[in-house]
Amino acid sequence: MAEWRLWLSLLKLRVVVLLQVTAIAAILAHDIADRQALRTLVVGNDPRSWAQTLETALVVLLGGSMASGGSMAINMWYDRDIDPLMARTDTRPLPSGQLTPGRVLAFGVTVCATGVALLALLATPLAGAIAAFSALFYVLIYTMWLKRRTPQNIVIGGLAGALSPLVGWTAAGGDPLELLPWAMVTIIFLWTPPHFWALTLARPGEYAQAGVPMLPVTAGEAVTRRHVTGYAVALLLASLAIGWQAGLGYPYLAAAALLGGRFVQLALALQRTPSKRAAWAVFGYSNACLFLLFGAMVVDIAYGG
Repeated sequence: MAEWRLWLSLLKLRVVVLLQVTAIAAILAHDIADRQALRTLVVGNDPRSWAQTLETALVVLLGGSMASGGSMAINMWYDRDIDPLMARTDTRPLPSGQLTPGRVLAFGVTVCATGVALLALLATPLAGAIAAFSALFYVLIYTMWLKRRTPQNIVIGGLAGALSPLVGWTAAGGDPLELLPWAMVTIIFLWTPPHFWALTLARPGEYAQAGVPMLPVTAGEAVTRRHVTGYAVALLLASLAIGWQAGLGYPYLAAAALLGGRFVQLALALQRTPSKRAAWAVFGYSNACLFLLFGAMVVDIAYGG
């Protein structure tokens, strides 16, 4: 593999880009709602132009990807002792011996810090601060503390990725205390555990071999499947309740009901007929569900607001 591909693989861009999509959705939600509220008549501020929206989206895509991706690289540096024990991770650059730990750590810190600086300087200082908090939370709280100590690691640690919409919202100049960005944060927070636990069920035994106390290791796969279903139900109910409270309309609520209902259906199928295939189905659908749910939110604000 070309060396540049090795460095790029440290950033886990598939995961990172999905999170940045939620941040861009928050930017669009803010700017579209801002225009529709005609704030020029309310508070005397001109709404942002589409050029400014695009500029902010590009800054968040680049800066947010670097801040989050850099923290992923630091995660790989810290987990270099257990990654060789799992088939999913044993070909990464560190366990395969293609890169050295010191270089990976320096790379991760540099990329993360650069991403935070880009957000702070080219978007808003608050967006940079939230991205920095998210990266530190992922590295210090999830990777170094929770991951190897409690089966609730991914539940609590999921807050790191869940903050992406708040980064996008504040990068667009939005009030961090408004309900809509926190509704987005809550949706991702509830989405993360069933998404990740489905992956652990699709690759049974790996975390036990590495000594990581993921839920299937400590409580068993049957309990984990019930937790996946429980969180899928919670996500469905929360996405509906939060959407209603945030003033979203029937197009979003219909989409949330359909998408969440399908998530619950797949989780129940996994519970009734346990198999790797059913676990992969839940994991794969969860990615599409999050993407489509945030897309429905933006479309609802644009055409139903």
